[in-house]
Amino acid sequence: MFASASLLATGVVAASGAVAASASAASAPSCVASHLKVSVGTAQGAAGTIWYPIVFTNTGPSACSIWGVPAVQPVAGGASHSTLHMGPAAHNNSTGEMPVRHEVAPGRSVSAGFGVTETGNYTSSACVARNAGGVVVTLGGFVSNHYLALRISVCTKTASTHTQLLVAGTTGA
Repeated sequence: MFASASLLATGVVAASGAVAASASAASAPSCVASHLKVSVGTAQGAAGTIWYPIVFTNTGPSACSIWGVPAVQPVAGGASHSTLHMGPAAHNNSTGEMPVRHEVAPGRSVSAGFGVTETGNYTSSACVARNAGGVVVTLGGFVSNHYLALRISVCTKTASTHTQLLVAGTTGA
């Protein structure tokens, strides 16, 4: 569920002019999986956590709308793209925040931060670290079980990964 038009700025355009936050009735139709390319952007490190932007690019012929927080599950991955779970799914750091509806022009992107906390920050008994070779990304009705290759180390006993709301652009921040 997203905020009503009275709570969101209608037609606010990002500096690039590519994405508008909107809740108006005249918004572009919802994005569809066949017109979204999902990828991992450039990693950024901060205070024991490496952040990877999960990028959703509109490959369709016209603007579409997208919103929410992706569900991200670390998996074994590898050459076979194994979806065997490696620990808990990423914790949603945006719980309680209102998602913004993003209108994405063709060829433009939105992204969400995916944080991987260094497993050394946890005791070995609380963590039990394992290497994952990929993640499976789901975003509401837009993307379902999309595999991305990504080599990370995760805890298997506690959530050591985190995800955030979509934002305009490709940085996840």
